[in-house]
Amino acid sequence: MTRVAGGGLTRNPFGTVEAAKQKEPTSAGEQLEQELFGKKRPPLREPSSGDEEARLALCVAWVKKLARFMGDDEGDYGVRLASKTIAMIDATGIIYVGHAFLAAHHDEMPLVVGVLAHEVGHRPKRWAALRAERPTSRDEVMRLSRLEETRADYAAGRALAAFGLDSEPLCAFLLRLDTDASPRPPGQHAYFPAATRADVIREGFVDERRQRDLKRSMFPELAKLSGRHDLGMG
Repeated sequence: MTRVAGGGLTRNPFGTVEAAKQKEPTSAGEQLEQELFGKKRPPLREPSSGDEEARLALCVAWVKKLARFMGDDEGDYGVRLASKTIAMIDATGIIYVGHAFLAAHHDEMPLVVGVLAHEVGHRPKRWAALRAERPTSRDEVMRLSRLEETRADYAAGRALAAFGLDSEPLCAFLLRLDTDASPRPPGQHAYFPAATRADVIREGFVDERRQRDLKRSMFPELAKLSGRHDLGMG
C-alpha cells in the first residue's frame, strides 16, 4: 500500500522505495520475487527514544503472532525501523516499518496490525518453491503479482478478525492513500483500485469471523480453550 492502491512492486504498497538493479531472472519464481521483493531497502533507523523502542518492540511481538497465525515460524521474519516507507518486506522476510508511520498511528492498533499482517501475508519464503518453474511472460508475471497482493490483503483481513480487531481502519487508510496517488510511470504494475483491495480485506475478515463462529457453535469446549486467539507476546 504506497500512496498508491497496490502491492509491493517498484513502489511498495505502504511506502515509496527506489527500485534496485537486478540480474535477469531465470525462472518464474525469480521473476515474481523480483517484482514483489526486489526493491532497494529503505534507510534503516535506530530507535531514538524510549517511545520508538517500545513501538518497535510491539511490532516485533505482533509479527511473531502473525507468523504463527499464518502457519510460519517466528524466525521466518524480522522487523527493522526505517525511514521513507510505511512498511515493506524483502525476500528474506525482513519487514521495514516506517518510524513516521508508527509515530502518527501507534495508538491505532487495528491499522498498524493490518499493515504488518499484509506484509507477513506475502510469506516470501514460499516463492523459493517456484524457482524451478520456467520463466513466463511479463503480462503473466503482472497477473500473478496482482494475485499475490490480493492474497496478502485477504490474509490481513483474516488476521484482523482472528485477533478481534476491526478491518475498517486499514480499508480507510488505503482509500486515503489512493486519493493522493500520483500516476504510475509506464511499465509499472497496474494495481487493483483501493476500493477493490478494501473489499478483499473485508472478505477475508468476514470469512475468518464466519469460520470462528462456526467452530464455536460446533466445538464450544474447544472454543473456550482457544480463548481470544491470544498467541502470546513472543
